[in-house]
Amino acid sequence: ATDTEVWSTPAIISYESHSWLFRATIPYITVKGPASVIGDTEPAIAAPARPTSQSESGLGDAVVAATLHTNPSSDDLKFDLTGRIKIPTADDKKGLGTGETDYYAQADLYDTIGKMTPFGTVGYRFLGSSSTYRLRDGLYASAGLLLRAGTGTSIGASYDWSSRLVSGGDDSTDATVFLTHNMTDRWNVVLYALKGFDSGSPDYGFGGQITYKF
Repeated sequence: ATDTEVWSTPAIISYESHSWLFRATIPYITVKGPASVIGDTEPAIAAPARPTSQSESGLGDAVVAATLHTNPSSDDLKFDLTGRIKIPTADDKKGLGTGETDYYAQADLYDTIGKMTPFGTVGYRFLGSSSTYRLRDGLYASAGLLLRAGTGTSIGASYDWSSRLVSGGDDSTDATVFLTHNMTDRWNVVLYALKGFDSGSPDYGFGGQITYKF
């Protein structure tokens, strides 16, 4: 019945070789509202509630990930395997996180056909539970399409689903549209907007990302 707003400013560093991608994310977040859910780039996670009038800010939960490109040299369907760990660096007493460690395992499929790249993800999450919240492990999945719109510019959309986080809650379903543009060989910018479709999802979201390649 009461809105919760979450602002996240993540710092991301990654390293990619021919077969591997390693990535670490540390966000700074601000939460306004009761903080009955917390989320960033990962599926939303239930967190301890706090007074509606209170606004809290601080370091969010860090995420480290490793991705194996199983067939990087193939011109056909690509298949990636990813493992992620959410490290509880956020202050759970402020409602900025759960104070528990979470684990994710997922598989990604994608293939470029002319100017189009269809893609899909399926994964499973293992959530750390506490006496405050009994969180549910479960599946998540997404599917979408990327379209090359011009030199260095692509547009895309995805539909995302994840199973409910708590008993009696709703699954999360939402759709995202995005634009990515390579300004130079080293600089890239991404803009996106999100719309949720049920009470297990945010009403809406938006954001951007700027990347520099060394």
